[in-house]
Amino acid sequence: MKPTHSPSLLRLRTCRAHRARGFSLVEIMVAVSLSLLLLSGIVAIFMSSRASYETTDKLSRIQETGRFALDQIMRDIRSAGFVGCARTPTYVSTSLSSSTTLQWNFLDGPVRGFQSLGGSTWSPTLDTSVTGAANGSDVLVLRVPRRGAEPLRLTASMTAGTDDLTVPAATSGVRAGDIAMAYSCEAQAYFQVTSFAGTTIEHKTGGSTPGNASDDISYAFRENAEVIPVQTVIYYIRASSADAAVPALWRRIGLNAAEELAEGVEKMEAQFGVDTNGDTVVDSYVTADAVGASNWGNVYSVSVALLVRSMQAYGTDTDQQTYHLLDVDVSTPGDRHLRQVFTATANLRNRVPVN
Repeated sequence: MKPTHSPSLLRLRTCRAHRARGFSLVEIMVAVSLSLLLLSGIVAIFMSSRASYETTDKLSRIQETGRFALDQIMRDIRSAGFVGCARTPTYVSTSLSSSTTLQWNFLDGPVRGFQSLGGSTWSPTLDTSVTGAANGSDVLVLRVPRRGAEPLRLTASMTAGTDDLTVPAATSGVRAGDIAMAYSCEAQAYFQVTSFAGTTIEHKTGGSTPGNASDDISYAFRENAEVIPVQTVIYYIRASSADAAVPALWRRIGLNAAEELAEGVEKMEAQFGVDTNGDTVVDSYVTADAVGASNWGNVYSVSVALLVRSMQAYGTDTDQQTYHLLDVDVSTPGDRHLRQVFTATANLRNRVPVN
């Protein structure tokens, strides 16, 4: 007698047979194709996100460098020409030796500039103390109080210009060797501090560079006049000390060694706001070569533009843009660096007299 099977048992065996068949080659190829498609999409999203991150990171570094560099220059522009009074003193003197050299010529006004004419030529002729300046960028000179220095107030009147200056005892502010300015609303006098001990500031003949040509500062300041250290600051573009192929913003204070402020600053252009009719209002902005040797005292503001590039080349696209820096159009060398222009204008706050 043959065994009989129920219909339900036959269906179960049929289902098991179907499950045991596996995937066909076509099904496997379709699954692999879909997986590769999804994977390529994920890779594309990752690469796009990474490129966006790198671009944003490099632009952020450019902006940080540009803002820092411009802030340093603007701070000194705003404080240039400090006189210590709401009005310009009527009597100004200097007892410094070499008082006509760039670093010590404080009577020459608070600001000077050198316009790049292309190649290695500047107008006026660039001072020999500015070494290594990059071709094609301007040079800016500012005469300012030393940052962070507090003025010292005279506690006794002088009877003659040869007298020492008596001030409160201080551990900061004026130091021996500093170039100092004594000032009141009637007079300014520049000299080198030869000694500062206790409460006495001396200004003897001689001293370190530049030294005093005389111990007479030519004015007897009264009690409550003040003394503050001053310095000449020069900004210019020069190759970085770490990599000669990288441009950087440099600053030189007096005859001290130049210091590198910011890598990646490629160009600097400056224009000077000049009052042409004597009303202390800027009438036009001109380049340094157009100011005129006798007209620097009529400069009341300065505009500065910086072209900043990324430190490393990036991507595959070359930079073919032309960047506008004040009066100059700068064409890039077609490299793969990112770039951005930073521009600002600041008034010389101490130049506007109050009647």
